[in-house]
Amino acid sequence: MQARHYFDKISRWSVTLVGYGILLAFAFIFLFLIWQVWPLFQAGSISPVASPDAEPEWHSLYQADTGQQAELHLDNGLQERVVLQRDGAIRWYLQQDESWQLQLREQLTMAPLSDAVLLPGSRTLLLADGSAQVQSWFRLHQQLIARPGISVSDTPLLALIPVSSSSFFSLHPGLLQLHQVDSARLLAELRLPSDRLQHLQLSDDRQWLRLDWQSGTSNWYQIQWQHPSVSFTQLWLPVHYEGRREPAYVWQTAAAADDASPKLSLVPLTIGTLKAAWYAMLFATPLAILAAVYTACYLPERWRYRVKASMEMLESMPTVILGFIAAFLLAPWLEQQLLLFFMLLLLVPSLVLLSSAVWYCWRQQRQQQAEQPGWFVLLIPLLLAVWLTYIGTPWLEQWWFDGSLLLWLGERGIDYQQRNALIIGMAMGLAVIPSIFSLTEDVVSQVPPSLAQGVLALGASRWQALSSMVLPVAAPGILAAVLLGLGRALGETMILIMATGNTPLLGFDPFTGMRSLTASLSLEMPEAAVSSSHFKVLLLAALLLLVLTFFINTLVSVLRQRIRQRYQQL
Repeated sequence: MQARHYFDKISRWSVTLVGYGILLAFAFIFLFLIWQVWPLFQAGSISPVASPDAEPEWHSLYQADTGQQAELHLDNGLQERVVLQRDGAIRWYLQQDESWQLQLREQLTMAPLSDAVLLPGSRTLLLADGSAQVQSWFRLHQQLIARPGISVSDTPLLALIPVSSSSFFSLHPGLLQLHQVDSARLLAELRLPSDRLQHLQLSDDRQWLRLDWQSGTSNWYQIQWQHPSVSFTQLWLPVHYEGRREPAYVWQTAAAADDASPKLSLVPLTIGTLKAAWYAMLFATPLAILAAVYTACYLPERWRYRVKASMEMLESMPTVILGFIAAFLLAPWLEQQLLLFFMLLLLVPSLVLLSSAVWYCWRQQRQQQAEQPGWFVLLIPLLLAVWLTYIGTPWLEQWWFDGSLLLWLGERGIDYQQRNALIIGMAMGLAVIPSIFSLTEDVVSQVPPSLAQGVLALGASRWQALSSMVLPVAAPGILAAVLLGLGRALGETMILIMATGNTPLLGFDPFTGMRSLTASLSLEMPEAAVSSSHFKVLLLAALLLLVLTFFINTLVSVLRQRIRQRYQQL
C-alpha cells in the first residue's frame, strides 16, 4: 500500500514536471521569436567613430555647389536622363542605339525647385521646393506618376543626396537625415557642427560615412540600418511602390535588381491563410457536426464503432496524399465539370431534405410518430439527384452558358484558376473533418441520458429531444470542436503547397488561388539568408501563427472546462 502511494506521488510529480516543461518550452520559443524579430522595428542610427579599421572604397555622393544652376541634368545609371528646369518643366530621355530619345515631357505645377535627384538604379524622381515635404515621382511608360510625399525637417533644405534606389539623405543646416522612399519614413538622423560641409562620401557597403568640412577636417560615422525596407507601414498597410499606379499590398521577396529592396507585406499571406481556413471550415463544419450527431444519437451501436474507426483512419492519412489527390485528380476534374459540381451541390441536399419532409408529413397524416426515415428514403433521392445532374448539366451549360461555364465567367471578368480555393476547401476539409467529428461525437455522447429521456417521457420525438435538449447542452463542446478544427486548418502546410498556385493574392474569391503563411515558411525559409529582412519577416510570420494557434487552443481549453463544470451540475 505504501509502495503504491509513493508510485502515485512520483507519477503526479512527473506529469507536473512534464507540464511545466512544455510551458517553459513554449515560453522559450515565444521569447526567442520576439528576440529575433525585434530588430525589424528598431530605428537606425548614425554614430561617430574614430575611423574604419580598414579603409573602404568611397563613393562621393555630394559636393558643395558654388552657385545655383538654372537647369538640372540627372542620371540614374539605367541609360536614362532627366532634364529639369527650376520652374518644374521635365524632359525625360532614354538612350536607344547611341541616341537619346525623348520619352515624356511634363510641366509640374509647384513652387520653384530648390533641389532634385534621380535615385540610382530606379526611375524615382525626388523634388524639393523649399517646403518640409519632398515630392516623389516615377516614370511609368509615357506617364509621370506621383507617390506620397516624404516629410523632412522644417529647416531650410540645402541638398537632396541619393543613397540607393529606395533611400536618400536630406541635408539641412546642422542636420543630416536618412529617409526611406517606399514607406516615407525617417531611418536615422545626425546632428552636424556649424562648419560648412564640402564633401559627403559613402562606402560600398553603405555602412560607413565620411564628411569633409570646409575647415579641412574630416569625420567618420557608422550607419546602422539593418532593415530599412521593413516597417509597420510596409507590413500591414498599402504601399505605393515604383512601377504601380496605386498603393498595393505586395509580397515579392526577389527583386529585378540587386540594389532594389524586397516588398514584404504580410497582408496577402495572412488573407491567404484565412481564406484557406474559411473554405475548409465551410466544407468540413456542417458535414462533421451532422455526421457526429447522427452517429451519437441515431446510428446503431455496432455501426458506431466502425464509423469512429474509419474517421480515425482518415485522420491518420498523410496530408501529402490529400494534396496529391487535390492537385492532380480533383483540380482537373473540377475545371472540366464545374457546372456539374455546382448542380450536385444544389440538388443532392435539396432532394434529400425534400424527401425527408415528405416522409414526415406522410407519417403525420397516418397519425404515426415521425421517426427517422429509412435508408431507401434517403438513397432514392440521392441517386435521383446524381442522375438528373449528369443528364441535365450538358444541356443546361449549352443553353444557359453558351456551351462553356468557364468562358462565360471569363467574359464577365471572373478569372478561374485550376488550383483555387474550392479545391483547397474540399482537400483541407477532409483533413479537418476527423478532428471536428471526434470531439463533437464525444461531447454529444456524454450528455446525460436522463435529460433526453425526460423530454421523451413528455411525448417529444427523438428529433425534438435532440434539438431542444441535447444540442443546447453540447453547444459549448461543439464550438470547441469547431475551434480545434480551425486551428488545424490554420496550421496546414502540405495541401496548400501542392494544391494552390502559391500566388499572394487578396480577396476571398473562390475561383483564385492563394499563398499562406505556412506555405511561405516552408518554401522560403531554407532559401532566405540568415539575419536578412526576408528571414526576419518569415520569423514574424511564424510568431503570428504561434500566437493565433495559442489563442485558439486556449479558448478550446476554457470551453472544455466549462463543459465539465456544466456536466457536473446536471
